[in-house]
Amino acid sequence: MTLLLLLTLLVTLLAAGALLSDTSFWQRTSLKRAFRIGAPVVYRQQEVSTCPTADARDVHPAERGEYYYYTVINYLRVAEVMADGRIIAVARNNKRLCFRPNDSGLRKARLTERLIYRPRFPRFGDNSSASR
Repeated sequence: MTLLLLLTLLVTLLAAGALLSDTSFWQRTSLKRAFRIGAPVVYRQQEVSTCPTADARDVHPAERGEYYYYTVINYLRVAEVMADGRIIAVARNNKRLCFRPNDSGLRKARLTERLIYRPRFPRFGDNSSASR
């Protein structure tokens, strides 16, 4: 009788664990409040060209040396969060970019990035860059 009770308890715990670890449930809860308006975000973008830009990182030449593969880091600020979870972010040149919250290149800015690269993040209400 005790063995049967223990076995029933074990099966119940395993079933509860499987129910709680449903990926769609966790994704919905983790994406619900991931980004807030005004939050600084960092977007890492892979690019390919014949001449890398000045802010390029991890520059690697192509196999035959015709192109360069590199990474560009964009420092953005969240301007709007859509009802379906998409994020509208603003760059320093007031360009608006749309991202999905599960985009692997998009993440919240770390504390050290917010302190060190503070001038690189756009400021709301700053129209001086729009007149250039």
